[in-house]
Amino acid sequence: MAGGMMHGRDRVTGFVRDALRRKGVPVAPLPVVVLTAPLGGGGSTVLDNLWGEFFEKSLSVRLDVGDAQGVEDIVLAAVQGWKRRVPGIRRMPFPRVGVIIKALSFVGDPQDRAGFEKYLNAGPREAAVQTALRDWADRAAPMLPPDQQVMARAIASLLSALQAALGRHGTRRTLRWLADPEVPGGGNGYDLLWRLWRRHVVDHDNAAVREVGKVLCAALLADARWAFNDAFQPGGQRLMNALLLVDNADNPMGDLFLDLLAECRRESRSSQRPDPLVVVAVRHGPVHAMRMGRAVASNDLELVFAPQVNEPPWFVPVRLAGLESTHVLEMCRSSVLGNTHRDGDFLRDLTGGHPEAVDRLAHLLAAFGRQAHDPRLLLAEPLPPRFELPEHWPPDHGTATTVEDYLLKRLLPEDLAVLTDGRLDPGGNPELDAMAVLAATPGLRLDACTAAFRSLEWHSSANANDARSRLTSALWLEEPHAGEAWEPHPMIALLLRRWLARRPQVWGRAHEGYVAHYTHVGNTPLRYRHTLAQAEPSQRAHLTGVVNYLERELDRPTATADWLPVLDQITTAPNRLRTAGDPRGFVTTLAGVAQADDRRRAITRLTVARWLFRDRTFDPAHRLAKTIADEYEALATFLTDSQALFEEADKYRVIENTWK
Repeated sequence: MAGGMMHGRDRVTGFVRDALRRKGVPVAPLPVVVLTAPLGGGGSTVLDNLWGEFFEKSLSVRLDVGDAQGVEDIVLAAVQGWKRRVPGIRRMPFPRVGVIIKALSFVGDPQDRAGFEKYLNAGPREAAVQTALRDWADRAAPMLPPDQQVMARAIASLLSALQAALGRHGTRRTLRWLADPEVPGGGNGYDLLWRLWRRHVVDHDNAAVREVGKVLCAALLADARWAFNDAFQPGGQRLMNALLLVDNADNPMGDLFLDLLAECRRESRSSQRPDPLVVVAVRHGPVHAMRMGRAVASNDLELVFAPQVNEPPWFVPVRLAGLESTHVLEMCRSSVLGNTHRDGDFLRDLTGGHPEAVDRLAHLLAAFGRQAHDPRLLLAEPLPPRFELPEHWPPDHGTATTVEDYLLKRLLPEDLAVLTDGRLDPGGNPELDAMAVLAATPGLRLDACTAAFRSLEWHSSANANDARSRLTSALWLEEPHAGEAWEPHPMIALLLRRWLARRPQVWGRAHEGYVAHYTHVGNTPLRYRHTLAQAEPSQRAHLTGVVNYLERELDRPTATADWLPVLDQITTAPNRLRTAGDPRGFVTTLAGVAQADDRRRAITRLTVARWLFRDRTFDPAHRLAKTIADEYEALATFLTDSQALFEEADKYRVIENTWK
């Protein structure tokens, strides 16, 4: 999101602000706030704003754990980040973490227990000969902001800090903590360190990774409790808790780190006072409802920090809601459609409020609109040269990239194959093809999609469930409540439709497969929905079949109001049509000239106009609103039960008058 604007995420900041405010020792462990959003959904921007507001007010650290190789890397980076100087705030020492980090960085013989203990008690200069800390620090440093990375790579500084921690607080205190039976795997202090090092270096299987990570997380929380709750506090208690910001936490190690933090908090003794860490993490994948609970929207009034004395919420998952119309308008800088409000309405419909897409398209619409520009071409335009784009836009390689290709590569990066010139490979993206076919049918029905794959002869290479899983894991589908249907986000639905439309033969055969499936299962409205998707000026037979069905339905002895939902469902069909002229003229080309005494013509024109009106890339200025209102009123003259038709006409008259 441009300029770090929050746009409707203020409740997240308020939640964190209240959680950081320290009124004595917390009464319960603070929750881990997990922000979920698809790529470009604004999670990193929220972290930027939290960092900007609190990095000088509290002990704060920001990490990007997308490339973390282990929990130990994350803990080391966090400790180094917390060691930065914050004016007027005492630093937090980490004696327990320091001892464990030093132990895990030993380089020696797995049988040399005496050498291991000698290394633990060695000074920085002597220990530097036997340490792997340099490599470890090089892995951990990139997680920190650039201005703090040099500190993490300074090996002598690291070893001195670890040794100083031992000297200040005493080896005995730390070893006593390590020997506490409440510590995961606790026993004799040196015994535990020796076993952890062997597990880390010799075994290093999944169980060992989890065991070592859990002890480190327990040590991190224990050090934080000691520094905030137990240590002598000159001038009284600290005023603010400590803040940890974690980006890209859907990395396996980031996910494990959050899990282990919550697990250590759950298992802490009731006699231990809660730790002071406020953790905010961003995931670009779904939360596990059984583990974290169902996500609350970022603009929901329920998103309020309330300390829990009893069973606390270990996680607070927050779904970053799409931008509202007012926020899109704030980002809009053009008046291609007549004024900024119209352009904002157009962008909101195209993007569904997706923050990055709004930012990109708002900038491009303004740039393209410096001369006469047809907004219908916005997605098909070539991306401007790099030097004409804002600095915060990630670079795109190649010169043949269109706006829609750029967005696809940004929003679905793991699923795309790109040619050497930067264009998407039309024949090398089977996963993208499968997602596009799946998204073409409402509810993303797996059995229907499988039938479409069969029609395309993809049944041996494409899997509908895999396609839905890819969209779900990227958060472009939100898992529905019981009884509801799966639906894709408007932004990804638009891009997938346009991708499928690039190959007319694939488009036609996919929808033929859907027609065959819905004919077989007896779902007539969906059968004709996919029939309508194939209609073109050169293929009017598909439109004729749809109109025949709608005429028969209108003649049934039921209320006219019962016919309207059937029309609605059919006209949600996707299309691959384009026109450089007036959309109203295209309706006439496909459906014929309006005739006041022809009921069938009114149904035909109403069907086509409703169908194309839904596509803002076809009718960005809502010119078809008048045609729709006219045809509703024309059709009403043939019916005695016409009140529902006049009410529908009135809705489109409002749109027509608004856009005049």
